[in-house]
Amino acid sequence: MVREVELISYLPAFMQKYKEPAATLGAEDSEFAIAWSEADKILYNRFIATADEYGIGRFEKLLGLYPAQEDDLESRRMKVQSRWVNKIPYTLRVLAEKIRILGDGADFRMEADFRQGYEMWVQTMLEIAGQVGELERIVEETVPCNIVTLTTNQIYVETGGEIYGGGGIAYTDIIEIENQEAQNGKFF
Repeated sequence: MVREVELISYLPAFMQKYKEPAATLGAEDSEFAIAWSEADKILYNRFIATADEYGIGRFEKLLGLYPAQEDDLESRRMKVQSRWVNKIPYTLRVLAEKIRILGDGADFRMEADFRQGYEMWVQTMLEIAGQVGELERIVEETVPCNIVTLTTNQIYVETGGEIYGGGGIAYTDIIEIENQEAQNGKFF
């Protein structure tokens, strides 16, 4: 939250016309702006959704996470959020909630067939780097081992343009047959 700091406005009106207090307070405005900025930074870093690199790093340290080199702030935030919301008991509803949080509200489908066999299908549309790996971790930790879980991730992309393809195959055999005897005048 950006605050305009004007300390002179805190003085009574009759004192604002004097130059010395006004100049002193005007010089302190920039220091108070820095203090407000740091106070806002502390407040924002208390919540996963608004934390900066430093704040997410603190959450990762609490959870024992180590970010990969290719992870950006959003993918790190997503991993922290999915680990932070680790609830028991593990039900289909809890799994669906975890997937919803992971995908930040993106659509997904989940079907289970426990009558014919212990199988479950999860189809997601995750686009941020690291989300699919996090989905694998959630499924591994949440779904019991006797349930086969098939997951697919689809990313819809609109494309345009033309595709040209071509190919050719050529095969050649060169066979030379020589008869040494025929060259010497002897035939069988």
